Amino acid sequence: MTERSDRERLVLRRMKDDWNERARSNAEFFIASADAVGEEAFRSSGERDVALFFEGIEHLLVPSAVVVDIGCGIGRMDEFVAPRVRRLIGFDVSGEMVAKARARLAHLPNVEFRENDGFSLTGIAAGTVDLIFSHIVFQHVPAEVMEAYFHVAYFALRLGGTFVFQVPEAIGDEPVVPPVENTWDLRFYREEELRSRLAAIGYAWVDAARCRVDTPGGGFNQLRVRVTKAC
Repeated sequence: MTERSDRERLVLRRMKDDWNERARSNAEFFIASADAVGEEAFRSSGERDVALFFEGIEHLLVPSAVVVDIGCGIGRMDEFVAPRVRRLIGFDVSGEMVAKARARLAHLPNVEFRENDGFSLTGIAAGTVDLIFSHIVFQHVPAEVMEAYFHVAYFALRLGGTFVFQVPEAIGDEPVVPPVENTWDLRFYREEELRSRLAAIGYAWVDAARCRVDTPGGGFNQLRVRVTKAC
């Protein structure tokens, strides 16, 4: 076993353990911790975030599209994306989250939820997906996990397919990077860093949209990145 394999196993085990425990204790809170409590508030937050996340790019949600959600949780956003597309596959590192998602959205015939290993998209063939999206997920994982998802998303997308994801962007000084075993505190990125990482894989940069967030600890941007599989 190599040093990197040891590290990947550690990261995976910690992510699975932590998110399974969060799912068991209060999945809705840990998915949408900034929102009011209760099932109706939780559903409303999903509908709102789909509208905000896809603002200006609603054309990506078309009846013919095969869509993948990385870090689906219990299907908060998928409930409102699925009715607009042909098929939606949600992936989550937490088996507890996946089980809850399956129960919550069992009434939607075009949705499937799969537990994954935190680094890959199990069972997705190359070039079969039109759109991959991820919201408030990469901010909680080490950079190497996000990088792995960049690669597997590229593999899964058809030529010209779109990858849209969100990460926090620091304003001012660089924040301290949480240790690898921390699966909650935010990790921040810069646009130029993301451009470089994605271009090296083969993506074509389309655009980045910013939304300012102010917290008691300071402000930052939510950065929505959109790229396509260029070749």
